[in-house]
Amino acid sequence: MVTQTDNALLSVQVREAIDERIWDDFVERHPLGTIYHSSLWQHVIQKTYGYRPFYHLLEDHDGTIVGAIPSLYVRSWLTGKRIVSYPFSDSCDPLVANTGELNTLLTSLEQTRLDMKAAFYELRLQTPGLLGGSKCKPHYFNYHLSLSPPLDNIFRSFHKNCIQRAIKAAEKGEVETRVSTSLSDLKAFYRLHTQTRRRQGVPVQPFRLFRNLWSALVPRDMLRLFLAYHRGKCVAAIVVLRCGKRAYYKYGASDKASMPLKANQLIMWEAIRWAKQAGCDCFDFGRTSSSNEGLSQYKSRWGTERLPLHYHQCPDSKKTKALDESSVQHAFITQVMTRLPAFMIRLIGEVSYKHFA
Repeated sequence: MVTQTDNALLSVQVREAIDERIWDDFVERHPLGTIYHSSLWQHVIQKTYGYRPFYHLLEDHDGTIVGAIPSLYVRSWLTGKRIVSYPFSDSCDPLVANTGELNTLLTSLEQTRLDMKAAFYELRLQTPGLLGGSKCKPHYFNYHLSLSPPLDNIFRSFHKNCIQRAIKAAEKGEVETRVSTSLSDLKAFYRLHTQTRRRQGVPVQPFRLFRNLWSALVPRDMLRLFLAYHRGKCVAAIVVLRCGKRAYYKYGASDKASMPLKANQLIMWEAIRWAKQAGCDCFDFGRTSSSNEGLSQYKSRWGTERLPLHYHQCPDSKKTKALDESSVQHAFITQVMTRLPAFMIRLIGEVSYKHFA
C-alpha cells in the first residue's frame, strides 16, 4: 500500500514494508532513535503476534527519509482495533525534527486510522513537547541511570542500605552469576519468568517472543541474559537489550523463596557493569506504571532519573479499561490471575497477550 501527498518540499509515503538497511540507518542517525525503532525489534513483534505494519514516512525529492512514525495495526475481538507506535515498547517517539513534520505525519496517520476503522491511534512518547505536553497524561515513568561517571561513583549513587549492601551481601554469599550461552539458559529464565508473572497477576508472554528475540538479537550482540545461581539452582535472571549507546533492562524473573539472597540486585549490578564496559552512556530501567509505587521506589534507589512517558491516544479516552493499569477492572483481573496455576498463566498469555498491545 502506497499513498502520496506532496507539499512544497516533502512527500508523505505510507508503506507496509521498508528496506531494513535504509530504515536502520535513518534510526541510528536520528537523535530520538531507540531499540524500539530498530527493524530487529519490530520484526520480532510482527513475527510473534502477527500485527500489520504501517510506516508513515516523510521523504525528500530523492526518496531520502527525513521523518517517520512506525506503527502496527492491532485488530482484536477482545480489545478492539487500534494503531500503536509501538506495541510492547516502552516508548517510540515519532522520528521528526519539528512540529511541522509531526503534524504532517499525524494527518496521514489519522487517515490510515479512518481507512482501517481503528478506534484510535496511540503514540508512546518520551518527548511530549512535540505535542505541546498538555495533550498527554503521564500514565508511566521511565528510569534512566547515567553511565558517564566512573564505575565507583555509579555504585555510590545507589541507595546504601537497599542496593549497595544487598550487592555486597550477595557477593559474599553463595550466589554465582553468569551470562547465558545456550537456549537452555533462556528456558531456565522463562520458568522463573512464569512464576514471577503469576505473583504479579499478569499473563506471561509466549515463549516464542523470547525465542524470536534470542534469534534476532543475540547474533548482533544486542541481547544479554544474566543469571544468578545458588547451589546449582537458578534463582534470578534478567534480559538486557543493547542498541547504540543505551542498554535496556527489559525482563526480570526471580524465585520468591530466594529473595533474601539478594541475587536480583547482584545480577542488575553485573548488567550495569557490562553496559558501562560496552560503551553505553545510559542504562534504561524501563517503564513503570504511575500507580506502581513499590516498583517506582525500587528503581529510584538505583540512582536513576525519573522521566515521564506520555501515551497519547487520538481520539482521546478510547482505550478499554482492561488495558489501563490504574483501573478497577485491571486490578480485578490481576487478583484473579494470582490465584491461577502456572500452566494457566502460560496458556492465557499464549492466547491473549497479542490483544493487550
